Amino acid sequence: MDRIREAVLRARQEGTTSPGQAQQATAQETLVPAEAKRMPTAGARVGGTSVLGPDQFQQVTCNFERFSENRIISNEQDPVLNSYRVLRTRVLQRMEENNWKTLAIVSPGSSAGKTVTAINLAIAIGSKEDSRSTLIDLDFYRPRVTSYLGVEAAPSVLDFFEGKSELRDVTVRPNLTNTLLIGNERVSRRGAEHLTSPKADELIRRTINDFGSRIVIFDMSPLLGCDDTIAFLPKVDCVLLVAASGESKVRDIKETRRLLSGTNIVGTVLNKAPASMTANAYY
Repeated sequence: MDRIREAVLRARQEGTTSPGQAQQATAQETLVPAEAKRMPTAGARVGGTSVLGPDQFQQVTCNFERFSENRIISNEQDPVLNSYRVLRTRVLQRMEENNWKTLAIVSPGSSAGKTVTAINLAIAIGSKEDSRSTLIDLDFYRPRVTSYLGVEAAPSVLDFFEGKSELRDVTVRPNLTNTLLIGNERVSRRGAEHLTSPKADELIRRTINDFGSRIVIFDMSPLLGCDDTIAFLPKVDCVLLVAASGESKVRDIKETRRLLSGTNIVGTVLNKAPASMTANAYY
């Protein structure tokens, strides 16, 4: 009997969970096999630094039923999982060779899939043994991370930048393996101002040192059309460029590469590519 049917049967016997909830719980169980054991405990030392444990962060729940419609990795059988594992390995190898900790996910324009890439990469990194990822939504024009994850009423990183909340108070622990989230659902036209402030330096420093993040991933605004990302790039170690097959224009990609001159680029993701173009279709 497959795991979903087992979960449904168990729920019926207990009389407390609906089949839909059981299926969601099964997907969650696959993604989060042993979260409490994998997250460093309070006072644990990562890289010689004492870090905050999982209980120090507010726990929130993802809506796993929305993952597939938003193209987010939903379980170990998800066909896109292998692609993101390959991307994870290549990104981690390149970053660790250079002792880089911060990664900005950028795209020339909207609808290239950078937010989906940022989320799936964070999930893939967090699922690796002893590898905490922190995902931060810094797209102040179209923030989408918490919406895609189905996390409701999450605190906003803007409250931190505006001095209304401490960083730990806007950081949550979703029910994903070894992943922290700093989300946002508010639009701001002061993005460049926030991202060049001392608060931005504190954000980077503390997510690495206090939170014990192996990698901090920033979902940024598109490079063309606003100056938020350009203002923030000098603070990050490297970027991952996301372009959409059939949508991102060659001239826009060239202009993006020009704007990224002097910035460390770990690679380029061709998103929304036809299946015939994928090299790992056999797997």
